[in-house]
Amino acid sequence: MAKTDRGSIKRQDVRLTLSGEGPRPLTNLVGKTAQEGAEPNQIVSLEQGDRPTAWRLQVTNELAGATGTLHGGCGLAAAAAALERTTGRRLSYISGQFLARATVGAEVDIEVIELAVGNRITQAAATCSHGETIVFRAAAALGGHNLQVDRQWPTAPEVPAPEDCDIRGPTSQSGSSFNDFADIRLAGQEPGESDVYYWARLDGNLASSTQGLIALADLLPSGMRVSLDKGFRGSSLDHSVRLLAQEISSWVLICIRSAAIENSVGHGSAEIYSQTGTLLALATQSFAISSITGSLDR
Repeated sequence: MAKTDRGSIKRQDVRLTLSGEGPRPLTNLVGKTAQEGAEPNQIVSLEQGDRPTAWRLQVTNELAGATGTLHGGCGLAAAAAALERTTGRRLSYISGQFLARATVGAEVDIEVIELAVGNRITQAAATCSHGETIVFRAAAALGGHNLQVDRQWPTAPEVPAPEDCDIRGPTSQSGSSFNDFADIRLAGQEPGESDVYYWARLDGNLASSTQGLIALADLLPSGMRVSLDKGFRGSSLDHSVRLLAQEISSWVLICIRSAAIENSVGHGSAEIYSQTGTLLALATQSFAISSITGSLDR
């Protein structure tokens, strides 16, 4: 797989597109609620606001979670796009704190603040709001430089190839959500065990893009359902993603490790690898579990 440059990004339109490929007939959803002027199959499109630091995002079914509200990973991916476009630097780290929901059909505003701008690193924040309600806040670091010492220590686990893995079924009642629209395969899971593996693909090679990795890292609660061997309802409290090597890969392997549930709050982490075993991202997440719904259902 070809590697991409690690330098500063260009200030250009950033859109996240989701997969219409794979064995599931998903093409009926592609572009269904795309903003006017969006290119084919691109369903997340930031619009420039009235200031260079202001952006707007329309919440569509393709960006929704199972409850019909903005999927946390997709929201954080949109914030990442706004941060990169505002600063002109590549994202290294982003962490979101989720405070409220935005339903499908809502238009949310994303405001970026550059807090500290150095020669190589920018530290910045983004606030996503719907009217007077803050949906989430994000903190981020962007930039860096090449010291010729880049390396990784973890190695990807051995799992079956994506084409040999079962397809993950719908996870929402409507069948129209980000996780339903992505092509996700069950690469290895044993109810009750801490480690769960998913292959995931979006349109083209976008699963390995910055926005794709951030959105897909939000599968961690799905892995914890398997580890707990029970279904549950809940909502994310935070979602942090660290972006590492850049490598183009049509499929990414998401390795989820559930750590603990204490006082109704679950905690876990994830590593995301390319098909060649390159470590692309690290993620952590905490989420509040509101109720146990019964036996494992996904």
